Amino acid sequence: MYKKTLIFFAFFLSIHAQEIQFNESEIIARIDSLNEKTPIELVYNSSVEKHIKAYIYRGRSNISKMLTYTEYYFPIIEPILDNYNIPLELKYLPVIESRFNPTAKSPVGARGMWQIMFNTAKEYDLMISSYIDERMDVPKSTKAACEYFLESQERFNNWTTSIASYNVGKYGVLKAIKRSGGKKNYWEYRPFLPKETREYIPKLIAAIYVMNYAEDYGIYPEKEIKIFNEDIDTLHINRKLSFDALSKLIDLDLDHIKKLNPSYKIGVVPNVPDRNFHINLPISKIEYFITNKDTIYKQLDELQDDIKYPDYEEMVKKINYKIKSGDSLSKIAQKYNCRVKDILLWNDMKTTKIVTGKRLKIYVNADYE
Repeated sequence: MYKKTLIFFAFFLSIHAQEIQFNESEIIARIDSLNEKTPIELVYNSSVEKHIKAYIYRGRSNISKMLTYTEYYFPIIEPILDNYNIPLELKYLPVIESRFNPTAKSPVGARGMWQIMFNTAKEYDLMISSYIDERMDVPKSTKAACEYFLESQERFNNWTTSIASYNVGKYGVLKAIKRSGGKKNYWEYRPFLPKETREYIPKLIAAIYVMNYAEDYGIYPEKEIKIFNEDIDTLHINRKLSFDALSKLIDLDLDHIKKLNPSYKIGVVPNVPDRNFHINLPISKIEYFITNKDTIYKQLDELQDDIKYPDYEEMVKKINYKIKSGDSLSKIAQKYNCRVKDILLWNDMKTTKIVTGKRLKIYVNADYE
């Protein structure tokens, strides 16, 4: 009976979606209206149209879920974008990057809501260790993304190109511009970008449009999804702390604590000299913790006394790469999923000239084989 109900419900949604009118002139007018409020160039063309249709017909369920997620995550993301003077429309970028999932992982190893690669994380001081991966910390990863956009915008002085570079990298954009004969307009050098990046900007424009006008297409937040209904705040922790033990002492479900703190990989806050850590908890639980801190710490010591934790280890490994005949820095960078400028920095090199037989220091994810 339950399966039949789900099938009927899916069929009903499908029929409902088919009844939705796709009014092109109305969409163009709405995008023009959105365009007046942002420095990002929002346009309507066949590529954008394709993705709008995908969202409002086939992707209704995903949009509904994401509208719910934004109720929690936008109040975190928006002030950070504003502080960095980044266009607020970039708060919709996680729609196409991760669907607002802070623990999302791509096939190539990007992590978090903003899908940050390992080497990019190290460049922007996001900690990745045996205990923690700050790419999954929403405020910290948002700040890292903002810093990237500021640097890219300073380089290209164009928001559309800066956003495209977030997907393909600054060198990828420069290569496409060069292949196009030096054209600087995104839509003119777009044919020379990789296929994924060619769709990246149209997807974002479509996401901005649909997230703003979802209700006009009968798409509403999925209220059945429970994120965090209570007010959340941050508590600084200056000692090792197990979520399992904390759960028992403050009477808060362990899974709830983990969802509030996705960057802690094994559910433990490490104690590392000169490192500051924090956890997110409901305000009521923070007040209880602060009021009873001495007692809680004493009980934590008793609960954690016999637990053997792994050693704290930063997830970086150094490789001494011997330069081979036919090598170039770009080939080596591609092999180790880093950038030419990373190799230059690591080896204190002023030029890209290399000598066969010499060795280069390359830093990679500790899991690299």
